[in-house]
Amino acid sequence: MSEETTNKTTEQDELTPQQIEAMRKNMVAYYKEQISTLKLQAEYEKLLADIEESRAKRVMNSIRIAQMMAGPRQEEEEEEPEAQDQPQPEEPRKPRKLKTE
Repeated sequence: MSEETTNKTTEQDELTPQQIEAMRKNMVAYYKEQISTLKLQAEYEKLLADIEESRAKRVMNSIRIAQMMAGPRQEEEEEEPEAQDQPQPEEPRKPRKLKTE
């Protein structure tokens, strides 16, 4: 079984220069045919990326406008006057003890 496989691969590996040239021409023709399709696909992908970028910008601008229209947060406004009106009571400090040797 392994001998048959080895024989088949060596026969396939040994191509004549004419066969190699024919395969090369076929490959070149195939790639030339695909170029137009790939160019269209690249343009399509770029347009999709531009659309997504525009959507993201639009959403971010909407968020910024909403934040500006809302004004400052209520929590921040409430905390600041309380802190200024009422001084915080200081806790009595314990005397520090020094190390003795």
